[in-house]
Amino acid sequence: MQADSQKPEKLTAHLASAGREPFRRSVALRSVLLFLPQAVIGGAILYLLFDLQADGVLSVVRANQESTVAEVAQRTLAELSEADADLLYLASRPALRHWLETRDPAGRAALEADLRVFAAARAGYEQIRLLDATGQETLRIDWHAGAPAVVPPAGLRDRSGRPYVQEMLTHAPGTIHVSPFDLNVEDGEIEPGPKPVVRFGTALADDRGELLGMIVLNLMGSRLLDGVAAMAGPGPGAVWMLNSDGYWLRGPSPDVEWGFLYPARSEQRFGRRFPRAWSAIQADPAGGQLRTEAGLFTYVTIRPEGDLPADGVAATLRAELPAWILVGFLPAHALEAQRDEQAMEFVPAAAALALLSATLSFGIARASVQRQQADQRMRSSELRFRALLESAPDAVVITDPSGRIVLVNAQTERLFGHAREQLVGQDVEILVPVALRSRHVGHRRAYLEAPRVREMGAGQDLNGLRADGTTFPVSISLSPVQTDDGLLVVADIRDVGDRLQAERQIQDLNQRLRRDNAELEAVNRELEAFSYSVSHDLRAPLRAIDGFSQALVEDYGEQLDDEGRHYLSRVRQGAQRMGRLIDDLLKLSRVTRQELAIADVDLAVLAQEVVDRLRSEAPDREVEVAIDGPLFARGDQRLLQIALDNLLGNAWKFTSGQDRAWIRFDLRDAGGEPAFCIADNGAGFDMVYADQLFRAFQRLHTPSEFPGTGIGLATVQRIIHKHGGRIWAESEAGRGARFFFTLQRPPAAGA
Repeated sequence: MQADSQKPEKLTAHLASAGREPFRRSVALRSVLLFLPQAVIGGAILYLLFDLQADGVLSVVRANQESTVAEVAQRTLAELSEADADLLYLASRPALRHWLETRDPAGRAALEADLRVFAAARAGYEQIRLLDATGQETLRIDWHAGAPAVVPPAGLRDRSGRPYVQEMLTHAPGTIHVSPFDLNVEDGEIEPGPKPVVRFGTALADDRGELLGMIVLNLMGSRLLDGVAAMAGPGPGAVWMLNSDGYWLRGPSPDVEWGFLYPARSEQRFGRRFPRAWSAIQADPAGGQLRTEAGLFTYVTIRPEGDLPADGVAATLRAELPAWILVGFLPAHALEAQRDEQAMEFVPAAAALALLSATLSFGIARASVQRQQADQRMRSSELRFRALLESAPDAVVITDPSGRIVLVNAQTERLFGHAREQLVGQDVEILVPVALRSRHVGHRRAYLEAPRVREMGAGQDLNGLRADGTTFPVSISLSPVQTDDGLLVVADIRDVGDRLQAERQIQDLNQRLRRDNAELEAVNRELEAFSYSVSHDLRAPLRAIDGFSQALVEDYGEQLDDEGRHYLSRVRQGAQRMGRLIDDLLKLSRVTRQELAIADVDLAVLAQEVVDRLRSEAPDREVEVAIDGPLFARGDQRLLQIALDNLLGNAWKFTSGQDRAWIRFDLRDAGGEPAFCIADNGAGFDMVYADQLFRAFQRLHTPSEFPGTGIGLATVQRIIHKHGGRIWAESEAGRGARFFFTLQRPPAAGA
């Protein structure tokens, strides 16, 4: 906009310097009025619409990244909670207790068989270890070649010096110890692969409190870390995992990961690459979002802790837990690319993301309920179910066939404002607006006649009732679950207020865009009518000046001296030049407003037509013209013909002083980009003035040297820009010129 606003001032200055006639000043003023409204009004409207849509798109991008990071955190915590439950399950196994207390060979064989069955069923642990009170391995199951294998006694090692063993020995038996993420080390060397691992361990004691040994599960960290990367999905975005010191566990590339274990990578920290983001994470480690010059960051700190029941199998006090940081990252160039897309293009992506999130939430809730019903007598299964239910991103309400609430999650408390003690045992209608409760009872009974997984109230607006009496829009998915105690109905409830508000904002933006487009079309019609009026108003007096000047020469020429006749000749030349200038200005205006009619075009054919016409107009000139055809492109044939007329006409004109003039038109490589090139050996120009070439009325040669109005190259630039391309020139004074231009629209497949 700033460059456009400077053009009228430079245009006015140029015309004023060309002569002192008041008529010329009037032409300059009208030219400014012709271009200024279109540049200012059109540019302002388009910029405003773009800015409004860009803000909406950025909000969607922020929300999508927050949702992705939250889902990754929930999935990660769910896997860690399962490892907790598995550890408690194994610690309570009779076979383990029997062997620890008796150490008889038969008991060991039974324990090995029990652990192999567990390892094959879970298939998620690199190793299962039993250590004695000193840290010496007494039994180990390795996951090898896709199956669990018992390590022979010769392969058992002393682990007393490992930090996780010393940590377990400092805490009371039954306390769960979770190690930081690191790589598995055997015989003092990092195992090839490498193999990421998180260790879950607890010390075991007899009834008198005497330490019997320790059990350790090595969780396959690669599955968990691969899940972190996979949840980011396709596209430029990424989700990384860091430890509390800022080292990458899963990062942008393998060569920056595990820097605290590889000395050569010790400087590869998140904080060194993204210092502003790391400062924000340290200031508010719980979670947040910020945008820096590098891109958009969303982060959350997670710890492997869950709700263990007070009457659990073992003590539920934990050792100090490690913390990991999940960071979602969208680079700055991807954010800038988003600004170039219309906000409506994000609606399908947002709908797909909402559908994916709903499906995932439903799957987690359903898996949780099924796991609880199948393993309700096992404390470890109960822990997994509760962890999954509490980590669900949506409110989950479970009811019995009579419509009474039997279970809710923490998200339900936050969404509706009721404590779960106030909800359990109540009719589900407590969450329904009062005016709709009687109708909801009928719908609930009809659903029980043919229960199936479906969306509730498809095509209707649903609302929930908060504890404070306010209502809010929701979407609800229903899932029947058959249990030993009868049919239960799981309702997955999501607050869709933000989504509906975003949809209304998009509709408002679309309506405003249609109104602004209509106004812009009206302004263009007025400008076109104004241009024709200017053409008519200016041509008539110019013709009169030229005609009367010619009459004076013819009728009174003998009465005038040589100087008088010279003055009349100057008047006629000025009037004729002004007429040509008006014609060129109107052509430039029409090029700006003309709609493109895109088709396959051979530029070589068009160029040959221009050359044939130039030869017919100047048969005495000998110019060597080489056209390297065919030169296929996609564009408006009429506008491209005008562009070639000007470019080849300039080359023809500026080679007029050469004894052996030549002109070439071909396709060249311009820095890795194909570009059309028109080259000549004419007068050329100094590259110091190259930025003035494509400005209206800017000429690098005087009219006495080479005639012209200074509009031709400005017209060519407008045409090339309308085709999504660019144009530039290279030259040296007295050594010819080369004009390059590109057309972004691709040629046809057959070309």
